[in-house]
Amino acid sequence: MANSKTQLLSMYKFVLSISLICSSLFVQAQQSENAYKFSVDLTKVFKDQLTVELTPPQINTDTVLYRFPAMVPGTYKVYNFGRFITDFVALDAAGNELSYVKPDRNSFQIADAKKIKKIRYKVEDTWDTDKRADFVFEPAGTNIQKDTNYVLNNHGFFGYFEGMTKVQYEVMVKHPEGMYGSTGLNNVKREGNEDTYYVNNYHDLVDGPIMYCKPDTTWLNVGGTKVLISVYSPKKLVSSKFVADSLHDILEYQRLYLGGTLPVNNYAFIIYLTGNEDGFKSGSYGALEHSYSSMYTLLEMEPAEIAQTVKDVAAHEFFHIVTPLNIHSYEIGDFDFNKPKMSMHLWMYEGLTEYAAHHVQVKYGKMSLNAFIDVLSEKMNIADRYNDTLPFTRMSLLCLDEHEKEYGNVYQKGALIGMCLDIQLRHLSKGQYGTQELMADLSKKYGKDRSFNDDSLITEIVRLTYPEIGEFFKKYVMGNEPIPYGKYLEMVGLNYEASRTEMVLDPLGGYFFIQDNQGNVRIYGPEPNSFGNDIGYKNFDVIKSINGKKVTPQNMEQVLGELKQMKEGTKLKIKIIRGGIFGIPKQKMTLKGTLRKSEKVTRHIITIDKGASETQLLLRKFWINK
Repeated sequence: MANSKTQLLSMYKFVLSISLICSSLFVQAQQSENAYKFSVDLTKVFKDQLTVELTPPQINTDTVLYRFPAMVPGTYKVYNFGRFITDFVALDAAGNELSYVKPDRNSFQIADAKKIKKIRYKVEDTWDTDKRADFVFEPAGTNIQKDTNYVLNNHGFFGYFEGMTKVQYEVMVKHPEGMYGSTGLNNVKREGNEDTYYVNNYHDLVDGPIMYCKPDTTWLNVGGTKVLISVYSPKKLVSSKFVADSLHDILEYQRLYLGGTLPVNNYAFIIYLTGNEDGFKSGSYGALEHSYSSMYTLLEMEPAEIAQTVKDVAAHEFFHIVTPLNIHSYEIGDFDFNKPKMSMHLWMYEGLTEYAAHHVQVKYGKMSLNAFIDVLSEKMNIADRYNDTLPFTRMSLLCLDEHEKEYGNVYQKGALIGMCLDIQLRHLSKGQYGTQELMADLSKKYGKDRSFNDDSLITEIVRLTYPEIGEFFKKYVMGNEPIPYGKYLEMVGLNYEASRTEMVLDPLGGYFFIQDNQGNVRIYGPEPNSFGNDIGYKNFDVIKSINGKKVTPQNMEQVLGELKQMKEGTKLKIKIIRGGIFGIPKQKMTLKGTLRKSEKVTRHIITIDKGASETQLLLRKFWINK
């Protein structure tokens, strides 16, 4: 999952045809009598709610628990989807209601379970819910926009009976005329305005989100893998063709990165863009990974402004086809939706995935060395906000509770662990073996249906590589020692300086400009300097004008250049908007001050060593092809 809450950083070609279903699979699905048979009618929306009906499989117990997930894979947060269910009834053959109790927020314990012939309930839209506590991260939630857009994250609509998650599911969706259901699920029967999805079990159902809207779809062929790009853009600013054109090269490079072939036959990028300038209620944008798809909720912008965001987020999510989707522990492979157990290997699931998303771009020429260096430095600076002595494996195990606030470090230090591990492997193998090859070897040993023991993965990695790698994990992943970044960067001819202090004129007071996905220019940084404190800047302030000059995403680099030319003693008058995000009300303000020198501390400075040896340059070539 990619999720940006603490940082508001600037974020395929076949004609669409109705998919033909594999006949043998379809017949097999139709012939299954003991299946969950769900139906939902998208044309009947009332107060952002939909009614779901279930004809259940055979139940052989006197009582049974019908459950919705407390949590789903990839989110690393408990959301309790049962709280969005109302008007629940269980009926016998005569239409009489059977009694039930609710032992917890997500469960319905039904008496006389053998008599159940029908279950019916209403589902509330999580995106527009008034339940303010714990807003569901939108790529994991449900959207019900009548006659416009429906996001079916299936765990929000369809439940399971306790102990019966491996039974087959049939889900019939009736949709408004002219709409199309985009999904990575490939066993679908489409007849008129009714689609029926056949999946083998509940895990596969949860693994296959569906978005209904008027179709804007493009198909790509990436090394034999059929890739669907589906976009909902309310203002029609961004098309699926534009996204496909933006992603084509990076997907081809990812195919090469993974050894020339992809481990899936089909894949879907499902992208919802909001035109709401206030963004999403969760305060976040991003995506959630699945085995054959990824679901995106991003803010709608002009195509040129959103292109890099889509590339970065999509590159991360697409790499999840490797891990945890094809390399995972039993905790992930046999996921418990209501009493989830965490794995200790978030350094790999999210960290190594985030590293690979950038590494592939620099290695295949889509990112310059200097830009890659900037990414690494930025991650080091953001990682400073987290506990650097907390063992990463412990943080992973306890990321739902005790160390919930440390989870964001998986995208920072987790990626840096990946970088250092990659360099160390390249160093020990004289350039011939890195994390690319390691993940390929692990994929061969494990797979989507073969999990590893959580406490044996690192031992297996050491067996595949070198004893020194065991020491690396012992110190920096399982241990509490901070990573000596300079040691690893030096191996590839890069200089590293932990910090540097100097007196400078800095009109932004220690902050820098960022563009958010609402078309605003904000200031952002770890902390202000003394001048920044004097003038009154706060993180995420929207800069509207400086000394009467309007600041926009289009001219912010020009304005920044002009600011750098200002002399000491210059009067500053800065109009800002404070708030408007994370539930904080908007407030217009004017900040005033006189420009003066202040102490500037720059941390994690990485530069190219112009005197690097041939050995260092050769290893860098093996590492990033630069």
